[in-house]
Amino acid sequence: TLAQSEDYDLLAYEAKRVVDQVLTQSFVHMSDTINDNNENNHQRERFIELENDQSQTKIQEESVVKWPTIEEFTNTNIGLEKINEYIDKQWKTSPGGQDPCWLYIIDFIEKKSLEFNDLYIYRVQYSIPTRRQPIPKQTVSIYFTFDASKVKPKNAPIQVSFVFETMRLIHYPDKFRFRQVWLENILLLKEKLANELDF
Repeated sequence: TLAQSEDYDLLAYEAKRVVDQVLTQSFVHMSDTINDNNENNHQRERFIELENDQSQTKIQEESVVKWPTIEEFTNTNIGLEKINEYIDKQWKTSPGGQDPCWLYIIDFIEKKSLEFNDLYIYRVQYSIPTRRQPIPKQTVSIYFTFDASKVKPKNAPIQVSFVFETMRLIHYPDKFRFRQVWLENILLLKEKLANELDF
């Protein structure tokens, strides 16, 4: 029993030493990780500041799209023209903006008459046609809504918003920065889903 007691003490000592060593290494690793994260966060914040500065300068230099007033919005073609103008002036020219290989078409979908407003809904469909596939299998849709109030003054501007398919976040043209990666992600998601379906 004395030998067993000595073996037990030796094992307990070794176990304690191993646990202490692991804990010490973990604390060192955590400290390094926290320092790295702080440095990365600082760099990320600086990058965002620079990006926002460039974006603000660009917005100030560019002529922003003048959306029609309720009175000026007399037919659905005005919406088509304004969406096209917005894409040309804002999305195609923004840093990291739309690549020329993306083509789009704009369609008027429907008008919804509600008690206090009329909603005009348009769809912008993006795709990347190629020589091998001039009619792409997958497209990305962005739905624009023109909200013409029935209670606001006729000289008030139309409220314009849009949403990307598969996303719930509502965007407004004057508070939005276009990212082509969103189009790419939606397209890849749809391709992956189509490949997994068996017909």
